[in-house]
Amino acid sequence: MPQPNNGIAYSYVRFSSKRQEQGDSLRRQSEMAEEYALKNNLKLSSKNFQDLGISAFKEGKRPSLVDMLSAIDEGQITSGSTIIIEALDRLSRRGIDATQETVKEILRKDVQVVSLSDGLLLTKDSLNDLNSVIRIAVAADLAHKESERKAERLRQTKGQQREAALAGKPINKILPFWLVRTTAGYAFSDKADVARKIIRLKQSGKGSNMIAKILNNEGIAGIRAAQWNHGSITKMVKHPALYGAYQTGETNKERHFIIGELIENYFPALITKEEWLLLQSDQSKSKRGTRTEDNPYSGLLRCSCGGSLVKVKTTVRDKLYVYHKCLNAKDGRCTQKLSIKGLDDALPKILGRLEFKKSQTPDQSSIEEVKQLEQRINHLNEQLMTLTEPPLSVMQTISRLEIQKKTLTDTITRSQREQQGIDSIKPEMLSTVTGLELNMMLKRVLECITVSPAGTNWRVQIKHISGDTQGFILTDGEVRFVSDTIQLRRQLAEFKDGYREEDNHSDND
Repeated sequence: MPQPNNGIAYSYVRFSSKRQEQGDSLRRQSEMAEEYALKNNLKLSSKNFQDLGISAFKEGKRPSLVDMLSAIDEGQITSGSTIIIEALDRLSRRGIDATQETVKEILRKDVQVVSLSDGLLLTKDSLNDLNSVIRIAVAADLAHKESERKAERLRQTKGQQREAALAGKPINKILPFWLVRTTAGYAFSDKADVARKIIRLKQSGKGSNMIAKILNNEGIAGIRAAQWNHGSITKMVKHPALYGAYQTGETNKERHFIIGELIENYFPALITKEEWLLLQSDQSKSKRGTRTEDNPYSGLLRCSCGGSLVKVKTTVRDKLYVYHKCLNAKDGRCTQKLSIKGLDDALPKILGRLEFKKSQTPDQSSIEEVKQLEQRINHLNEQLMTLTEPPLSVMQTISRLEIQKKTLTDTITRSQREQQGIDSIKPEMLSTVTGLELNMMLKRVLECITVSPAGTNWRVQIKHISGDTQGFILTDGEVRFVSDTIQLRRQLAEFKDGYREEDNHSDND
């Protein structure tokens, strides 16, 4: 006999594909919930839970399901309430165990579950009812197997697409908004000018939040939402299709996306690869927040305690005084109470004396190692396609090789980004530009500028992203040079070269 309900019902709607989103899946599931509530004298709450375009196979990425379970656990959805779903596979397609655990989590709180297409009304009593347990298990098993079949067909399709892309053939796939498919291949869409505008703004030093604000203020509609936001701008800037590259990949049986080959010169390019690498260098140094024209050293200038140095302005008898203080000193986290005067005037002089060393780029052996790893992974994947029962050891080997490849690829890409940033800067430029442009340039080549007391003076240490340091002493606004690991390395190299020449002369004599 069904347990009494409190007359309140909530619907949970989920569908997993963009095609379903464009179809009537949402409408169908919503109408079914409304019809059931009406027939059973339930009041359907205006608070519903929807995970739209999200697969039930991806357990950790369904925020509305998490919200619903939290609401049940915290008592916001009270005992006796009813959760209406189209079918049990809306909750999970990860198999019998995962589905049963989710259902149990709901039922243990005296909340009922109605599965419309399965014809199930589950209550707390169902936890000990063999017939209900079997029906849940059968429904879960069927859903899991169907999901596996779909996933396998999708993996095969993706594999065929990857092979076609490697052969230079156009494929059917979701494209970045600035590209469209044509009979001959790919071309720029009518939104390409928006992408170009975003790139120009990013190259001028604007952050993702500021760019989104500019586009929204100008009434430029978003791509998959009404307005632009930080995430949509950041995602676009990182996309390799900007310079014409297509990143292949596939989802394995554990539902992890495995990055495959990067096919360059596949799409029409909006910018060069060098320009794209420079955008990545700027993006990796960017911090969310406000950068003002008045603070070109934002995110770089630090006290020796690690706290940020902030500019303070004060007027005494109509005279403006500008100095820097440690932000941590305000709440006692830094013992440095003194104000640093003259830093604004000294820093341009220091910047004009900086030198930059090329970053430590990976040698050709690293690139060759990545290629060898790709070959081994492809070979093992081909073997798996021929096996009906793939050995676990082979799957583990592929996973381990994928991790090695990603680590190496990330190191190579990071090094290329950093070197592109260094190559774009000439020391003499740093003493002539100001504001956001200077801030963007500095973050391409520097990790931080640290100021610490040195007796009655101040020591300014410049740390490069290459790991090198250059030190200066600031005395009453005057800059004195102290140390330079770049210059020291150069002198050592010159000494070694001179020693070799003398040694060669001695051998000839």
